[in-house]
Amino acid sequence: MVMMMAPGGTKEMCRMVLDEGADAVYVGVVGWSRRGSEHELTDDEIHEVIDYADRLGKEVRVVVNTLPSSTEVPMFLDRIAMYASWGAKGFMISDVGCMRLVKEMLPDVAIHTSVGCGITNHRDVQFLSDIGATYVVLPYRLSVGEIAEMKAKTGVGIEVFLFKTPSGGKICPGKCMMSSYFSYRRWLDDNGKDHFFGSASRGGDCLRVCQTNWEFEVDDVAFREGMTIKTNPALWLEELPAYLAAGVDCLKVPGRDRSDILVRDIVRFYRRVLGAIAESDAPNLASFRPELETFRQRWVVERGHRDRRLISEAEREAMRAERAAFRKSARPAAVAQ
Repeated sequence: MVMMMAPGGTKEMCRMVLDEGADAVYVGVVGWSRRGSEHELTDDEIHEVIDYADRLGKEVRVVVNTLPSSTEVPMFLDRIAMYASWGAKGFMISDVGCMRLVKEMLPDVAIHTSVGCGITNHRDVQFLSDIGATYVVLPYRLSVGEIAEMKAKTGVGIEVFLFKTPSGGKICPGKCMMSSYFSYRRWLDDNGKDHFFGSASRGGDCLRVCQTNWEFEVDDVAFREGMTIKTNPALWLEELPAYLAAGVDCLKVPGRDRSDILVRDIVRFYRRVLGAIAESDAPNLASFRPELETFRQRWVVERGHRDRRLISEAEREAMRAERAAFRKSARPAAVAQ
């Protein structure tokens, strides 16, 4: 039976989605996940969520999908072992070396590959399965046929986002380093863990610079239409039966950085949709469309708020760096003694 896994960007969101029918909730760890700290949980909160899920007979996946440095790997494994001892049933990981280490250390936990692995074909899926992945998450531009082929050729658990995009083509979400080049600042916490501003792969929030307006110049001809590089995805509906028939094992609801209420409502909605699909070989999902449209509108509004905030942060950081560079260049040279 397909598992519906929902986000837990706050402790309250975790409780809501579990109460509304999610089979599992995924939570991020401050400094070890590809989101800003405001959408992550503390260790105490993660412990509470694990206990709450356990009482409901449900599960928690812990998101640790940064790319640890060699000095951070022991800290990474210690945290994994701690969460597992509390009852976490799985982990979302990007780093393939750490994936293998976790599987060797805890062979019974579920390992979900993170979107940072950037899957594009069934050989990628097979490789990740061979090193310990239980579920391999696919980018949301793959077709039903491609998903069916990956499932048939590898047999690994297939996880997909409840997302589609208005345009096709292959992308590698999670492997983008654009934000890191745009703004880079780091600091150590009290435990010796590096934190990075603007680098999702190293534990800081992506600054969403692809969502700002870009101007291009080709052969001295400027294009100033305010083009954005990445388009907004949309939530599924009619496609869902075909994806399930293709062998999808885990449906991943996005939204750790959305409001608790919006994510709760989406989980409640999809639990009803999955119930309708289970009751019929040819379900008519048309009655769900008006409700889905309201979710899409709410999603775009909240995403706009988030993107504007992140872009503003990036602009402030760029100005800070520019001022620092100016002060350095304006500093008088030391007088030779």
